[in-house]
Amino acid sequence: MCGRFAQIFVEQDLEHIERILNQATGVDQGLIEMWSDTYPATKAAYNIAPTQYASIIHTPSTNRIALTQAHFGLIPSWAKDRSRSSSMINARSETISAKPAYRDIYRSRRCLLPINGFYEWQKLASKIKQPWYIFRADEEPMLLAGVCDTWLDPEHGHCEVDSFSLITADANEFMGDIHHRMPVVIEPESVRSWFDPSAESREVRSLLKPANEGVLAAHRVSNRVNTTQHNDPTLLKPDSDAPPSTLWG
Repeated sequence: MCGRFAQIFVEQDLEHIERILNQATGVDQGLIEMWSDTYPATKAAYNIAPTQYASIIHTPSTNRIALTQAHFGLIPSWAKDRSRSSSMINARSETISAKPAYRDIYRSRRCLLPINGFYEWQKLASKIKQPWYIFRADEEPMLLAGVCDTWLDPEHGHCEVDSFSLITADANEFMGDIHHRMPVVIEPESVRSWFDPSAESREVRSLLKPANEGVLAAHRVSNRVNTTQHNDPTLLKPDSDAPPSTLWG
């Protein structure tokens, strides 16, 4: 599962993402400027939760990359309202190609969610849930696999609302001690295939797997992250007062 994450990019992070996309799809040089309009530096988000908005990368047309603010929790284009979106934050990799809400957009509207890291809650023997912050071991931005759709809001003049779900897989060994599921991480060398509308289904499915061991790192964080209104840099700091768990003692 993946229900909380952080997007707090500095220019160096944006340049790293631009290089990845440029190598994969040949994006225009103005990507960072486009991103600046979509993701203002003054609005760093340390604790994005379901039904809030985040910046996603998608391909609305061939050879074009778009950076869009999208609602976290899919609102299918055919939905009457947003009522089910909070329960559609994650799509299981094992069934995404068959589920009615996902099968079409899985083929045609795959997206990436660039993040600094995500949070997961570990169940301890004492029935306490310990939050962890998970990030790339190389400290580069992480690209999570997702699918997106556009819904016309009938209550606001049928304006377009973009939304997305993240794709999850069984946890790898590293994550397994925290939670049994994890988001699918797309590595830079796989971005081209992920966005290629002509890619064979077998090739796309091969990307829906747990991250390789050694890709991720993690540390315990404060229970302050449990409250979605908390949104500040201290949420990412290791919590030395956290109770011990079975991951690294």
